[in-house]
Amino acid sequence: MNNNDQIKKELQEIINICKDGSEGYETAAAHVEDAELKTLFLRLSQQRKEYVEELKNEALHNGFELNASGTVKGFFHRNWLATRAAFSAHATDKVLEESLTGEKAALDTYNHVIKEHDLPEYLLGTLEKQRGFVAGAITELNSIHARVHPQSQS
Repeated sequence: MNNNDQIKKELQEIINICKDGSEGYETAAAHVEDAELKTLFLRLSQQRKEYVEELKNEALHNGFELNASGTVKGFFHRNWLATRAAFSAHATDKVLEESLTGEKAALDTYNHVIKEHDLPEYLLGTLEKQRGFVAGAITELNSIHARVHPQSQS
C-alpha cells in the first residue's frame, strides 16, 4: 500500500469515528434533561462535524475524496444508547458513561494513527490538534460524571 493509500485509509477511519461521535452526541443531547449537559453534547457534536469537514478538505488537498457515513457499529451504538436512555431511571449517568466510552475509542484511534503512521507534518498537526480536543472532552465528561454520579468515583 503506498503512502497516499495509507493516508486515505487512516483519514477515513478518523472521519468515521468523528461522524459517529457527532451523531452520538446529537442522540445524547436528545436524551438528557440537564441544560448544561445538553449544551455540551451539542457543542461536541458540532465540533466533530467540523473535524470531519477539516479532514475531508485535507484529503482533497492530497487528491482523494472521503465520505462521512460513519460506521455500522456507531449506528447500533447510537440506537442502543437511545433505547437504554429511554428506559433508564439513570439516563444522564448512562449517557455520560457511553459518551466517555465513545471518546476513549476516538482517542485510541487518533493515538494509533498518529503513532503508527508516517504522516505529512501538516496532517499530523491537524490530527494532534483534534486529538487534544478529544482528550479535553474526556476530562470535561469525567468532571461532569463525577458531579452527577459521585458514588461511582472510587
